[in-house]
Amino acid sequence: MHFDQRDTIGFQAAQLARLIANRLRDALLPLGVMPAQAAALIEIAQSEGLTQKELVERLDVEQPGVARTLTGLEADGWITRQAKGGRAQGLYLTDKARAVVPEAARIAQTINREALADLSRTERSHLIDQIGQVISDLKAG
Repeated sequence: MHFDQRDTIGFQAAQLARLIANRLRDALLPLGVMPAQAAALIEIAQSEGLTQKELVERLDVEQPGVARTLTGLEADGWITRQAKGGRAQGLYLTDKARAVVPEAARIAQTINREALADLSRTERSHLIDQIGQVISDLKAG
């Protein structure tokens, strides 16, 4: 039996994720942020005051990774945490972060656009929808 792992969704998804992550890392380097940090900052910018739990849900990643990312962002002066009542703390950008978030978002959009450049608008939409469906199916079970 011949099995070519290159023909699997796992292999292809890992390759795509690695290539996109490397491009993002290289492009974001002059801004002083890594891809996970940029993703968190962009999300916080869209809804300042959201909690760490809300950020985990929006980014759809594991809580320990978000906690580490936020700790680093706070230590480096990118965000602050402010009490929201009870034990919850809201996440807020500093002026340092506000100065780079638009460029970080532009970089992410550009890399996404370049990665999908050979696809029509309809094909891009279908691809994103289908990947989302595969992810949902895997989460369900």
